[in-house]
Amino acid sequence: MKFPSFLLFLVLSFTPVACGQEIPAGPILITELEQMYAVKLLQLRNETAGHIAGWPADNECDGALWSGIARAAGAEWVDVAAALRPDGRPTRKPLRDCITPDESATTTSNDMITGILLGLQSSGDAASVHRLYQYGERHDWIMGYPEWYLSRVLLRPNGVTLMARILYTLTDGKRDYTIRLAPVVYGPVDGDYEGHLLLLSRIIEKKAGGAQYGMEIAETLFAKAHPSDALAQAVAGNYLGAALLLTGEYKSPTYVRGDDVYHLVHWLLAARVTLDGILDN
Repeated sequence: MKFPSFLLFLVLSFTPVACGQEIPAGPILITELEQMYAVKLLQLRNETAGHIAGWPADNECDGALWSGIARAAGAEWVDVAAALRPDGRPTRKPLRDCITPDESATTTSNDMITGILLGLQSSGDAASVHRLYQYGERHDWIMGYPEWYLSRVLLRPNGVTLMARILYTLTDGKRDYTIRLAPVVYGPVDGDYEGHLLLLSRIIEKKAGGAQYGMEIAETLFAKAHPSDALAQAVAGNYLGAALLLTGEYKSPTYVRGDDVYHLVHWLLAARVTLDGILDN
């Protein structure tokens, strides 16, 4: 991918940078990020060779979340639909559940579903999104087991709305559910788990469109509170800041935990959002 020189000039001219910070030349910085991205994407491909459905980690209970992130980051070989049972029920591992309570307290959660939606949206898989939506409708949006653990297995209104919007955009309006017209509402968040969901939801929302309330403020505040989080900077539109972080000695935020490969997946998504943001703007 090549970026017009005038576009790079605008990006570098209007992005705030800390006083006294040495800034690499724009084209050099972006070219370096592009090259690093290509190398790291190939590294992920090599590390996942032989994994079920190509998932970054196919035997880990946060697998569904990170499979969707990987797909959105450009890992086109990842089959995110493997997170859905034939009836549409979401799982944490490809094609099977985590064994509760030994592995996980619930068979799914809102963060797993957010990752699944992000990945299915990125792959354009409207059929799988619709299967997930129908499962939710049939089960009053209780998406897994045990059913009494509502704080985890009940899909929140934001998730239902985003799913309806994804369906609407992927099917050119053929799948039109009224809930897509509801605003997606976010307030300021500070915790790493909630912040991660905010960032992923914002990526989905920017692609799917529709009414939102407070998301731009929330993402900006989260980025300011976490200046070393490259994904937060990229989602908030600070592409130069994100590029500088990613091409330096980058350390993943605290919400990146579990299998070591997730650090690589996080880097790739942050880089992809950064490069796409520069191209689109």
